[in-house]
Amino acid sequence: MATIDLALIERWLAGWSLSRGVPAPLPYGEGLVVEVGMPAQLRRYVFADAGHALQACAERIHDPYIFLKAAVEPEILRRALPARWSIESPGYLMAGPAQAKDRIALPPGYRIVRERQHGAHVVRILNENQEPAASGRVVLHGGCAVFDQIETAESHRGRGLGSIVMQALDAIAEEAGSGERLLVATEDGRALYARLGWSVIAPWSTAVLLPA
Repeated sequence: MATIDLALIERWLAGWSLSRGVPAPLPYGEGLVVEVGMPAQLRRYVFADAGHALQACAERIHDPYIFLKAAVEPEILRRALPARWSIESPGYLMAGPAQAKDRIALPPGYRIVRERQHGAHVVRILNENQEPAASGRVVLHGGCAVFDQIETAESHRGRGLGSIVMQALDAIAEEAGSGERLLVATEDGRALYARLGWSVIAPWSTAVLLPA
């Protein structure tokens, strides 16, 4: 799989940052940096590959809760880094179709709520007791729609709620005229998105320095 252009990664990362309410990414040599400022993630450095720029960055870092991310397979990132770095579960950078597949009806007993938070459009599905069943968010930024935090509560899985959240977010992106749709998926999430017509455009790997 070809190396992904850093500009595409920056479009995704800018949307991710707006979604999470953290500062926008800044250039960092041949990569990008976000000052996340959260207890379990102070900062993240993002690169298109695991080459010399990422390796030099990793060598300079010794504080915990710093993350390195790159559009490479986990084993490639592992070989590029000193042993003190831990490699997390693999992810996938995915691109969405220009037009969503057939719409799915909301099951009885559920309703959809839409709101704004940080820079994101948020979609939530609540059950008849007003308990959260599923949710997700999309950020519209520079012609790109970045989908983020797509979640379904375990007790509500198997009812198509994740797909319904995605189609509601996609409708927001379509109305805004966004020509590009991006997200980073977990292994479990990849199957859902693939069924909806999304495709993997690059592997996505994460390394982190944990406390000794």
